[in-house]
Amino acid sequence: MMTRRAFLFYNETRNPHLKRLETAVASDEIRQRLEAARDTYREELDRSRRELSEMDVLVRQSTVEVERLSQRELTVSNRVRDLEVNLERYSKEDIKNFFATAQEVQIRLQLMRGQLEQVQTRQGGLKARISQLSTIINLLDETVSALGGQSSNGSVDTSDDVLANIIQSQESERLRISLQMHDGPAQAMSNLVLRAEICQRLIDHDLDQARSELTGLKSAINTTLQDTRKFIFDLRPMTLDDLGLVPTLRRYTQQFSEKNSVEVNLMIQSLDTRLPNHYEVTIFRFVQEALNNVAKHANANQVRVLLDVAGNALQILIEDDGSGFHLTETLADDRSRKNMGIASMRQQIEVLLRGEFGIESALGRGTRVAATIPLP
Repeated sequence: MMTRRAFLFYNETRNPHLKRLETAVASDEIRQRLEAARDTYREELDRSRRELSEMDVLVRQSTVEVERLSQRELTVSNRVRDLEVNLERYSKEDIKNFFATAQEVQIRLQLMRGQLEQVQTRQGGLKARISQLSTIINLLDETVSALGGQSSNGSVDTSDDVLANIIQSQESERLRISLQMHDGPAQAMSNLVLRAEICQRLIDHDLDQARSELTGLKSAINTTLQDTRKFIFDLRPMTLDDLGLVPTLRRYTQQFSEKNSVEVNLMIQSLDTRLPNHYEVTIFRFVQEALNNVAKHANANQVRVLLDVAGNALQILIEDDGSGFHLTETLADDRSRKNMGIASMRQQIEVLLRGEFGIESALGRGTRVAATIPLP
């Protein structure tokens, strides 16, 4: 069982800005702005669903084309093998045509497979975005309902600052994603296009070199595909919807450990059933944010992640053996990136899930992040 020391410590040191978030009164203007934001997300959700429908059709068409080309490649390969066995039966012109046809079919098949993988990647990204938008809309629906039901007594823990922080967090996340897309998949795709053009030019001049380039291109496509899948997993793990929170956390902590060379000890106790979707999404993002902070700031060798159900509450603990930091100074600096990360985690727990959040840290003694969430 975790103690409440972390929560008390955080409550004693939180800055005036965060205190105002707890005492601010919800207004009709805030509710209207939230409703407008919800309507905007609904429009984006409709557009994404239409685009996904078109993408599904393109995937089916590309799949059929790949299967057709695969069958044709098999037929051509059989003819080439027959040619090699019975070489004396064919003229030089026939031999040249056979090999040219075989090479053309193989190139078209490779290009079509690459196109199919790109379309499937886009399809997966759209599915992730649709799931994310649905979660945001559900949360906004719940917030608007809460505001409508509690505005009369003024006991809602929200304000203009909360709305501004939500919008700022969304924009920061979009900026982060756009930068990662530019430096990762987008750059890799540009390189693939360039290498494909090189292969195209070599075909008419040096077939051996063209084959070598195609082999390298295939390897680069596979690498880009794996990197894109990892990017999609970080953005929105499909396993979160299909398998739930526990398998997703196990896979994520394993990948985090391998990527950052940090030993992660994940312990999950008494969490045997699925939670509502917005609970699982928020809890995953909370743990993800905490681990990202460890990777960016802690210089840690080990991290312990604990999820424990006690009674009707879920307790979460993330602690590392890193360098730590001055908590009071960080909380006092509203523009600090660490403070923004702490505020984001706090909003996830206290605003979205109505739980308790605490953090304690000291130089040379690591950092401990804790949360208690009432289960539905």
